[in-house]
Amino acid sequence: MNNYLVLCVAFLTAVTQAATYTDATGDIDPGIATGNGTLDIVSMEVTHTASDLILALTVNGNVATTDWGKFCIGMATLQTLGTTTGNGWARPINLVTNVGATPYGMNYWIGTWVDGGGGAQLWAYDTNTAAWTGPTALTAYSFTPGVQSIISCTVARSAVDMAGSGSFAFDAYSSGGGGGDSAVDALANPNVSITAWGGPYTSQAPYLDTYLIPEPATLGLLGVGALVGLRLTRRTR
Repeated sequence: MNNYLVLCVAFLTAVTQAATYTDATGDIDPGIATGNGTLDIVSMEVTHTASDLILALTVNGNVATTDWGKFCIGMATLQTLGTTTGNGWARPINLVTNVGATPYGMNYWIGTWVDGGGGAQLWAYDTNTAAWTGPTALTAYSFTPGVQSIISCTVARSAVDMAGSGSFAFDAYSSGGGGGDSAVDALANPNVSITAWGGPYTSQAPYLDTYLIPEPATLGLLGVGALVGLRLTRRTR
């Protein structure tokens, strides 16, 4: 196998697709504590590999010094209806997106926390029983403190019905330590999300993000393009 083919195979094996979604900073109601900025969402990067989704949320404060925040992600797979009211933690946070005239709701909820050593868990909504099941602990979890901190977790694509190609709608939220606290900040909304800790919040258009996992054939074309580019570069030289 020549060097070009080795490089191409390596590319196809490790290929990922990343997208960064940004939020306005300072978009928290003045009457609600920001946790020294830790509840102020800056951005989230979503990456996928052949087997996993990697979700990395950046917040505008140091989680090592203010460690009581909760950081959550709601997902609608657009394959089953899900729920348009509530989530795995029973907080007043909802998600709804329409496909035609059909309202699709939240199917999965990822809840993370940085206090007590940190942790992350996955909840799934069962449309047959109209109830949330879980939690399943996510072991691939980390947080990187700093002036801006990164809260990152990895979930298997098969665990969130994303083993194949397709798109899903999602939003990320910061929340307080109380079980009834709502979305202090929402990634997809550049405006103030709530004006009181327990105020309900719903992620919906136009303040809702989507992520696309393309067909494997599309990634294959990228690999072929990389191989052709390498060969042309070699000939030029």
